[in-house]
Parts: sequence; structure tokens; C-alpha cells
Amino acid sequence: MKARHATINTVTLTCSNCGSGQFTRLAPREYRCDHCHAVTLVEDSVAERLEQILRGMRPAPAAVPRSRAPAAVLAAGVAVVAAIAAWLAVDGLRPPSRPARTAAPAIDPSQIRLSDVQELTVDGRQRLVMLMRNETGQKINAPRVKAELFQDELTLSPAYGSPLASVLQPGEYTPVLVDLPSTPHTRYALSVTQPYPSAGPSRKIEAGKVQLVHDRSYRLVGLLKNADAQTASGLRVVVMLYDREGRIIGTGAGYGSAGSLAPGATTIFDVQCAMLADAPIAYYDYMVQSDS
Repeated sequence: MKARHATINTVTLTCSNCGSGQFTRLAPREYRCDHCHAVTLVEDSVAERLEQILRGMRPAPAAVPRSRAPAAVLAAGVAVVAAIAAWLAVDGLRPPSRPARTAAPAIDPSQIRLSDVQELTVDGRQRLVMLMRNETGQKINAPRVKAELFQDELTLSPAYGSPLASVLQPGEYTPVLVDLPSTPHTRYALSVTQPYPSAGPSRKIEAGKVQLVHDRSYRLVGLLKNADAQTASGLRVVVMLYDREGRIIGTGAGYGSAGSLAPGATTIFDVQCAMLADAPIAYYDYMVQSDS
């Protein structure tokens, strides 16, 4: 039978005629495909590589039946290398991993001070009235107050109250009112929920022409001016009324008439106050803040 001629793929070292990778050496540079019997001449470098592979494809000695054929090991090695190369290629397309975000340190609730606590009866309802002061050294979202109620040794359902101010700068204070249930209690314990830093901007807001007006009720009126370089919105005014003993006897909270103020602009405010005790007002205090 006349031998057919073909070429050998010098990269994969396979027969270009049938794709087989099994050859028999006929001469120093002449090889025959064991599958289709095509014969080809190769260069010395290709012949040397083919010889290395053909030596590896010879069956292992019978005395070592458990050993794996070198050709299988080579094929497995090529598969592993290909898999690693593919993984590296895909991994190189991934965006660089971002560093882990460090959680902000928790604020110690004991740095929120509650003082001037009073238990009052207002319009037939019992209330706890107190001042909350921010002593954390940073701007925070004002936390809620929890009142744990007890009837002798019996624990009752807790009551909660929210501060009139939404945020507190270091050193600022705000009144807090907690409505108590009608169930009688013999004692209570106060605590604050976990406080968190406030990331919102702080605008410089100035109050002017402030006065306490009394007609049918007490109202604090005046002007608010945005003294900041940025537009301010949500201008909030918190009011505290005191008697001669320095006890809180009235509170109020409200917003400026304008929803937002450009730098240098002004607006009026008129805050209605609710009385917590029937006593003459000796003086008042207020704070102004913006939501943004």
C-alpha cells in the first residue's frame, strides 16, 4: 500500500490528516501516523519533541501495575495548566477588590446625660419630663429614651419618648417627654437607645427679634437667617420654658415658614408652646437647627 503524506502540527504535535497524536518513527526525522498511516518529515527540533512524547507514551513495565501511564499524567498536567491559565485570565478581568469598610466605633450611651427628671400629671396623663444633653463630643442623631416601669417586683411594659430635637451638637440639650401608661407603677429606670453619629451637614442659622408672646397660649416668635454659605432646609426651633426653680414647665417645637433658605435669606417662625405645669414662667431657652 502506498504511504500517504501529511504534516504534523508543530504546536500540538498531532497528525494534520486525522488529528491523532500517536506516531511510529521510521527514520531519524520520518514518522508514520498509527491511525491513518500518513507519513511526514519533520525538523530536528520537532523530531526531538516527538521522541520525548513517544517515549512517554510507551506502556509501563508490568512489574508496576499500579503506576499511571506517563501520557495520562502529561495529559492531566496539561489540563491542570490550562485550567489555571483560564482562571488567571478570568481573574484578571475582575475589578480590584475594595478594602473592607471599617465600621464606625459605637457611641457609649452613658455619654448621653439625662437630667432634671420630673414626673408630672398633664391633662390627666402622667408624663416624665427631662433634659437630654449630648456629652459624646460629636454630632449625633438624638436617641429615644426608654423608661422601664416596675410595680414592686413586677416588671411592666416599658414606655418610650423621643427628643424634640432631631440632632444634637456636642454640648447641646433638648427636652424629652415620655407618656406613661395608666397602669400604676412604683418606680422606673431610664436609659437611652443606642446613639449614632449624624452625617448630615450643619448650617449656621441665626435667630433674631425673638420674643415670647402670650395671648390664649404661649408662643415663641422671631426671625431665622441663614448665615451659612450653603442653602439650608428644615429649619427647626425647639423651645423650653422654666419656672423660678429652673424646672421645665413648658416645651414647644416648630419650623420656619420657608421650607429652605438661600445664603443670607430670612424667614419667620412661630412656635406654639404646651404648658406642663401651672406655674409662672421665669425665663425661656431655645435652640435652632437645620435638617440640611
